[in-house]
Order: sequence, then structure tokens, then C-alpha cells
Amino acid sequence: MTGSAPLLAVALLALLVGATLPVLYQLYQLLRRARTVLDTAGPRLEKAMDQVGQAADRLNGIGSILEAQAHALEPIIELASKLGHSLDRTGHWLRTAMAVGPAVVAGARAFFSRAHDEPRTDDRQLVLTQSGDIS
Repeated sequence: MTGSAPLLAVALLALLVGATLPVLYQLYQLLRRARTVLDTAGPRLEKAMDQVGQAADRLNGIGSILEAQAHALEPIIELASKLGHSLDRTGHWLRTAMAVGPAVVAGARAFFSRAHDEPRTDDRQLVLTQSGDIS
């Protein structure tokens, strides 16, 4: 048995090496292809990143221009806001006047119709003197 143990160990080692060599070769091929892809993609990625940076710079420039124009429009916006508040208050005042207006008109009509229906004291005396009822 002493002679078969080293032989069994060598056989197991040969089996292990035989199984790992194809795996290591496939791994080598995979890493070589990955390196090729990365070498060709690197310059394209760098170019794309440069273009993204240029686009970001253009957007920053446009944002600065828009911000300056927004500051120039600020007085107009404030004026429009004040005008809106004024119109809102005017609308509130008009609604109140429209609610109170008919009551005022009705009161004025009632007042003036009573004034025309009832003769004044001077008119009463004139009417009474003409009819001869004054004592």
C-alpha cells in the first residue's frame, strides 16, 4: 500500500491540473477580450465625456442668460402682481357695491316716492286755503 499512495496522489494532482488548465485558459481569453474592448471603448468614452462637459458648459451659459433676463423681468412681474391684487380688491369692492346697490336704489325710490305722495306743509296750506277749509 505504500507504493500506491504516491501513485494515487499523482493521479489526483494530474486530474486537478487537467481540470483547471482549460478553466484558466478560458479566463485568459476572457480577460484578453475585455482588455481589447476597454482599449477601444476608452477613447470613445473619453470623447463622449468631453461632449457631455461641453453640453453642460453650454447649459450653464444659457442658465446664466436666462437668470439675467429673469432679473430684468422682475419689476414687470412685481407690477403684474400688484395689478392683480388691485383688481382683486376692486372686484371685491364691486361685488359689495352690487350687493348694496339695489338696497340703496330701493331706499331712494321709497324716499322720493313718499316725498311726491305726501304734500309738503306749504302745499297743504295752499290746498286748504284754496278749498276754503282754513279756519
